[in-house]
Amino acid sequence: MIVGGWRGPGWRMVDADPRHGAPVRQWVTSVIAAHGCPVDLDDAALILGELFANAVTHGPAGGRVLAGYCLWRKGARIVVCDGGGPGLPVLRHPGDQAEGGRGLRIVDELAARWGSFRIAAAQVVWCDLGQPLHAPSADAWAWLRRELSACSLAAPGVLAGAAGGPGWPPGALPALQREGLPVLVPGISYFAAEAGAGAGHADGGARP
Repeated sequence: MIVGGWRGPGWRMVDADPRHGAPVRQWVTSVIAAHGCPVDLDDAALILGELFANAVTHGPAGGRVLAGYCLWRKGARIVVCDGGGPGLPVLRHPGDQAEGGRGLRIVDELAARWGSFRIAAAQVVWCDLGQPLHAPSADAWAWLRRELSACSLAAPGVLAGAAGGPGWPPGALPALQREGLPVLVPGISYFAAEAGAGAGHADGGARP
């Protein structure tokens, strides 16, 4: 939905499979391009690729990944969530020999700002490209809080461990309808959705 120069939030849920990375990148960058955001598409694709790969690697096996966006006249926000692995995102510095975290250096270098937090047992990593957005965090994350409280990103049949997100019955995968409300549709891998609720309020602090 486009309201007053804003578009989104829009999101998709896909299986936590590296093969979904390219379609998700293409989807988000095509939306950014169509909206005319002053954001470098290559930067957006690179960041989304890194965050999606991290979610697949560090999220629970057999889970799902939510990728989303919100656009405004001078920038864009990219959001990637997984079902919440055992660790937290850590930015590694040059020379650090520890495994992992180097992808976040790319995010740190290209994004105007970025952050992470946990909500409804999910791990959320977000970044702003272009001019950062400033809005109350309660408004910024209302759509995500609502969605993750209704749909678990953990493996099917596994209940979310916090904030009440239900798991999925075996053989059923959640899809998103255009209102952004979750339903159970057997055999559906993912469905794009954009919600008008909250459009124009897609920023906030590091936590909802």
